[in-house]
Amino acid sequence: MTHSHNTSGMLILISVIFTLFLISCDAESITQPPDKPDEQESENTYGGSSDDLGKTIISTEDGGFLIVGTTTSSDGLFSGIDRGNRDVFALKLNSDGNQQWVNTYGGSNSDWAMDVIEDSQGNFVITGYNRSDDEQFQGMNRGENDIFLIKISPSGEFILSRTIGGSDEDYGYAITEDPNGGYLIAGSTRSVNDNFSSRSNSSKDAFVVKTDFSGQPQWIENFGGAENDEAYDLTIGPNNQIAVVGTFASGNSDFSGRNPGESGVFLWKLEPNGSFNSLYTFSGSGSDVANSIVTTSDNGFAIAGHTDSDDNIFQDAGNGQSDAFIFKTNSFGNVEWINTYGGSNVDELYSITESDDGSLISVGHSASSDGDFDELDLGSRDIIMVSTALNGSGNFLTTFGGEQDDIAESVIALPNGNLAFTGWTASSDGDFQGPQRSARDIYKLVTSPSGKVQLP
Repeated sequence: MTHSHNTSGMLILISVIFTLFLISCDAESITQPPDKPDEQESENTYGGSSDDLGKTIISTEDGGFLIVGTTTSSDGLFSGIDRGNRDVFALKLNSDGNQQWVNTYGGSNSDWAMDVIEDSQGNFVITGYNRSDDEQFQGMNRGENDIFLIKISPSGEFILSRTIGGSDEDYGYAITEDPNGGYLIAGSTRSVNDNFSSRSNSSKDAFVVKTDFSGQPQWIENFGGAENDEAYDLTIGPNNQIAVVGTFASGNSDFSGRNPGESGVFLWKLEPNGSFNSLYTFSGSGSDVANSIVTTSDNGFAIAGHTDSDDNIFQDAGNGQSDAFIFKTNSFGNVEWINTYGGSNVDELYSITESDDGSLISVGHSASSDGDFDELDLGSRDIIMVSTALNGSGNFLTTFGGEQDDIAESVIALPNGNLAFTGWTASSDGDFQGPQRSARDIYKLVTSPSGKVQLP
């Protein structure tokens, strides 16, 4: 009897210990990060098994980085935080590039992040466009795509969201803080009702909207004509004037007499209260697009984009299907110089900044293996970086990437003189060594002022 009782007690004790062990393991799996798989992402790429696209990178007050963009993954970096079709994401990294936190925002439909700032209150403010009408956009969809503003805390916690637009397509592309308080967002709209009830044509118009710190619109200025006109970037210029760039196809209304080819580049300046200041246009006979603008240290503007024209201001272009360009204007919009870069394929620039030493740095992509990119070709589409002096003299042109497609969307100058940029990569070799990728991944690259990659 005694032997039987001891055996039974021992079995019960073993059962209890085993149960506690399982509970302990389960609790640990919830609170601790999972073990990394044997095949890791390279140290400068981030994502899951579906498409994850970095759109904008900024340096943060704590010396780190924030990358925003769009993800379609539900595993890897985004395991357990996916929301739907396409999600807005924010990825916070420390100065060494190590992940501090990652979060997604939006709803169950498609939501795209296009730009982000760290505001004077220490929060991050994201703009883009969304189709969701649930979760963090509950009841906010106005029809088609809406412009959105999402504010999050320094630790990535959701603070507020707001949408702006009408019943047609509305796109938010760029955001900056207004020196007088609140935010300025630039983009394009097809809507003729709600926030854009002052419009009447169904083609796209460029716009700038001024909001308060809660994202509530205070004024909206539309600009355009009968064809499609879109604003892609904005900056605060001298005397707090607002300078906006993009592309226009209209030759009437606000662009009356401008006569673009297929499309031209515009520089639209507004007073701080939103009233019109001036308009400058630059075009050839083809398609010309300005993607990015920066106010330069001499109170001018540097503008980057791409063109397939080979005449007028772009007479030195025309090497191939599309050439990248940078041009510099003074504060009055007069062109001081223009540089073009290209081969026989598509070459484009998407982002430009000025470094502390006065160099203009621009990034984008090239599909060419000849012309200016002879002996620089690494694969299919390569990341390109161009560095020029403020007077237009060339510093260097270089490429990054691997054998597959690699794109740079955003570049920043760092306090130590280095440069950081983001975008997406499909390569698993070259600058993105790692296991074979099943889709596109976000990346962060840091280079020296001369363009040499700095290891994490």
